[in-house]
Amino acid sequence: MESALRSFERRQRAVTQKHRKLARGYVTRLNRNGVIEHKPLRKVKLPRLGGLLIALMFFLVFKGAMLASLGVAHYGEHVALLRDGSLADKLGAWVLGVDPVTLWIGMLLQGILV
Repeated sequence: MESALRSFERRQRAVTQKHRKLARGYVTRLNRNGVIEHKPLRKVKLPRLGGLLIALMFFLVFKGAMLASLGVAHYGEHVALLRDGSLADKLGAWVLGVDPVTLWIGMLLQGILV
C-alpha cells in the first residue's frame, strides 16, 4: 500500500510540474502516432543586469576614490606606466584610464576626503 501511495504522489508531482510549465505558454503538436500533445515553450532566461550594474558602479567609485586620493597628475603617471607595459598592462591602462564619470566621482570624493 505504501509503494502505491509513493507512486501516486510521484505521478501527481509530475502532472503538477507539467501544468506549471504549460501555464507559461505551450505549443500544440501532433506526434508520430497522431496524438495531440502540448509542449511547453522554451524561454531563454537572460541574466539580470542589476548585479552587473552594481559591480560597474562600485568599480567607478573605486576608480574615483583612487583618483581623489592620488591626485589627477599622480594617477595619470601610474596609468602612463601601465601603457608602456605588456598587452595585459595596456588593457589595464585602458580600463583604469580617466574618463568623465571617474573624474566627476573623483572631484566629489576629493571634496569629502579633504
